[in-house]
Amino acid sequence: MALEVKLLGDTHLTFEGKSIGPSDLPGPIGRHLLTRLVIDPFPIGRERLIDDIWGASPPRAVDSVLSATLSRLRTALNEIGLDGRALIVSNAGSVNFARPKGTEVDVELAHHHIDFALRDLRSGDVREAHRRATISYSISRRPLLTGFERDWLDIERDRMYHVERRSLGLLCEVAQRAGRLEEAIQLGREHVRIAPYDERAHRDLIISLKAVGNHSGAVKVDADFRGRLRDDLGVDASADFTSAVAAAG
Repeated sequence: MALEVKLLGDTHLTFEGKSIGPSDLPGPIGRHLLTRLVIDPFPIGRERLIDDIWGASPPRAVDSVLSATLSRLRTALNEIGLDGRALIVSNAGSVNFARPKGTEVDVELAHHHIDFALRDLRSGDVREAHRRATISYSISRRPLLTGFERDWLDIERDRMYHVERRSLGLLCEVAQRAGRLEEAIQLGREHVRIAPYDERAHRDLIISLKAVGNHSGAVKVDADFRGRLRDDLGVDASADFTSAVAAAG
């Protein structure tokens, strides 16, 4: 059985029916450190790792703290039948999480499923596209290490945000194609909530609202969006957006 790693939401690792969660890991720093190591498939220098975890305020004797935390992580991995020393490898001034073959990481699964969902939709396999986009959306909407603020986390959170947006956009398109317009409207409202400046999200919602005869709702979404663009960004909606909205009737 493959190792399953869930980094989004509550951190969990599962192997051969055994699991460890946040309470089994060496505190918030242990979760932070494990997440940083798992997300990057390559060795990370200790200095960079210390900077990514503690930033400008490392603890006294930070090298010893790092070594002790890595040791406790290895012990936790041993508890579910893994070899902690073989997984968390310290060598030549760097640290690496050496994944066993077949390891599944939820962050990567989210990217995988939305990429294949788009391919499936282009090939006409709408059902499979919907299945994969649903999985991607359910994963990507979960938070990553709530309570921590670091530059590397901002990058990873932004990547998940884009996966969430792509997933919602695809689910909206599938619902529209299938004639499930109320579902498309519900998804569309969530899409514009998380992407307040996204033309496609607003276009799709407006089209769905017009399709069910809610023209006043469509006009409001259109007006609110254009006003937000002008007030916040100092720009107008594109000609393509205007044409698409007009063509919807």
